Parts: sequence; structure tokens; C-alpha cells
Amino acid sequence: MTDAGSERDVRATTDAGPVSDVRATTDTGSVNDVHTVTDTGSVSDARATTGVRQARQLHLMRAASALGITVHDRMPELGVDLVIYRHGAKSVPVLEGRYDHELRARDFFLTEDKHATKLLLSEAGFTTPRGFAFAFTDTPASDGDDDLPRLTAFATDAVAALSANPAADAPALAPVVVKPRAGMRGDAVRMDLVTAAAVAEHIADRRHLFRSWIVEEQVDGKDLRLQLVDGELVAACVREPASVTGDGRTRLAELVETHRTAVAAANPDNRLVVDTETQDLLAAQGLGLDDVPAAGRAVRLKRTANLAKGGVAVDVTESLHADFAPWAASVADLFGTRILAIDALCAKPHDPPTTGTTILEVNTAPEWVHHTFSRNRTHDIATRVLRSWFDL
Repeated sequence: MTDAGSERDVRATTDAGPVSDVRATTDTGSVNDVHTVTDTGSVSDARATTGVRQARQLHLMRAASALGITVHDRMPELGVDLVIYRHGAKSVPVLEGRYDHELRARDFFLTEDKHATKLLLSEAGFTTPRGFAFAFTDTPASDGDDDLPRLTAFATDAVAALSANPAADAPALAPVVVKPRAGMRGDAVRMDLVTAAAVAEHIADRRHLFRSWIVEEQVDGKDLRLQLVDGELVAACVREPASVTGDGRTRLAELVETHRTAVAAANPDNRLVVDTETQDLLAAQGLGLDDVPAAGRAVRLKRTANLAKGGVAVDVTESLHADFAPWAASVADLFGTRILAIDALCAKPHDPPTTGTTILEVNTAPEWVHHTFSRNRTHDIATRVLRSWFDL
């Protein structure tokens, strides 16, 4: 679809030679019919497998057609979101629109490990949150699970070290963040924890999901995402947690539903769910879903600015301080990959990065579709990526 929401056909040349219609997703990432030519030259309907087609890949397929790059879609035969892009003598296989031929295992696994990434960044002189790592053992003791006492001791020491209050089980002066050491999309991340008991409970309840965890200081600031291609800063946005604003007439439940519908229309992967976190936040604000917030009152629904959980992206590329470009490039130099994104916290994006910017993590196989529907301005990241791969 176009930005206006109407569907458009993308003409893609396949390896077999004839041109086929690729009815691509919209900028929102929703999936329509995909018809493509297979290796044998026959037209197949890939509708049965489009449920696993990633929005990133479809953006790349559309951009490739516009650039005259051959699109060889392997999903009809293989059932996985694999596309081979060809231009001249060069072929670039891409899995799920993000794992490409130049992504080195070292860089990928290093940046998947948030704790290791922070250590590397700190050694290079960049500011990262102070934190500590914990891992469950592979095989619990035969006479019982000895990980839980060890977890309790770890949480006590970590909270005491990260807060100004030496009594770790009393309310800390500074909250901490708990997150998986190798997680994504904000899964199992919890902010605003202030006691060792709460930290240990959060980790213990989710040990079946993640073996290794990080507890780190909670840093205030704008949630900034920087997208780089070939070392160049091409887009920047501030990600804001899910929230609604009262009008003095509408019930909170209706405001939440309106926001849920709006963010899902822009990005079907953005699913706002009213869960325990939301209920706790509303209670802390003295509100319930049946209440009517006063006109102009902002109501927080999530703690983290997660674009898969109701958050929104606001583009700040044009207002970003000029020093962020060389600063971000120097971060990218540590990893040696063409496509990279940096997640950071800063007080004001229009101030220099040296005035309090803290790097949370680096992504060498980043999600970038949010730049195609961000508020204020959108970016054609897919075209930039393809030009990089094929030196166009």
C-alpha cells in the first residue's frame, strides 16, 4: 500500500526471467497476497506462507523492484522468509529481511549479549549503565535447586551496589532495571524495581524463558534509536511508551482501545495488551479502566518504550545534534558491520551526545521498519540498505 493506505503492485523480475506481481505489504507491515515465480518459472500462490513473511523483507522486495534488483523469493519452496537479491554478478541472500551475507557471527552474537556489548563500549570510552550479570546453572543440584539462594544473594548485592541505600531489602533510593542478557522486543524487561526481593522474584518467575539476566541501574532520559548504514547516521527517532491523553469525556478503556487500534494500523506487530504491568501503572496513577481522565491528563500504560507493546516512534533526525553523527559512527567502528542501530538514553536529542548520553545496546541485525511510519518524518531505509549491499 501507499502512505495513503491503498494497495499497490510491485513488479519483480525473477530468476526465471518473466515478470511477476508481488502484491506487497503496506508501510504498516500488513501482509497481502504475494505471487512470485519459482525456480521452475511457474507462478505459485505464496499466501499460505505469508504469515511468516517479515515486514522488513517486503519493504526490501518493493525497494529492490524500484532499483531494478532481481527478487528471487525462496519462501514458496522452503517455507521460510528467505529472499535472494541479485544485481549484476552479485547475489545477497537475506533471511527475514535482517540477516544478510555480511553479518558476521562474531558481531551478531556479541551484540546479542547485552552485557558483553556494554563491556566493549565501556572499554572504548562510551557511557553505559552500571550493571551485573547472573546466570542459572544448566543442571540444578540433585537434592534441590541451589540456584535460588544464589539468585537471592546476587539480587541483594546488585541492588545494594546500584542504589544509594545499603539495606537492599528496604526501598532503594534509585530503582533498577532487570532484563534478559540476550532478549529482544522488550521481552521480560522490568523497570522501577526497588528491592532485592522484587528483582529475585522477577527473574525466578521467568527462568524458564531466559537463563542469563542483567540487573542494571535505571537511567532517565529520552529513548533514542539511531539507525546507521555504512557508518552514516540515516535516521533517528525517540521511542515513547504507550500512553493516552484524557479528554474529560471518554472512559480510559475506550482511550486505550483507540490507541491500540491506531498503533496496530501503523504496525501490526505493535500489540498493546492491558496486562499486570498496565494495571499496576494505572493503579499508581490512581486510575482504573472505567475512570474518565481529565482533559489533557497524560496516562502511562507501559514503563518501557517498546514498539511491540503500544509504543510510538517520533522522528528527530532533523533536530538531532550534529555531533551524534560522528559519535554514532565511532560506535559502529567497533563492530565492523554496514547496518547497525544504537539504542541510547539522552536528556535532549538536540544536545551533544557527550552531555549525558548512555548507550543501552547495539543491534547488528536491527529492526528498522518503525522508521517507515514514525511521526514527523519517515525514511526509506530499505533503499538505503539495498544501495549499500550492491554499492549503488
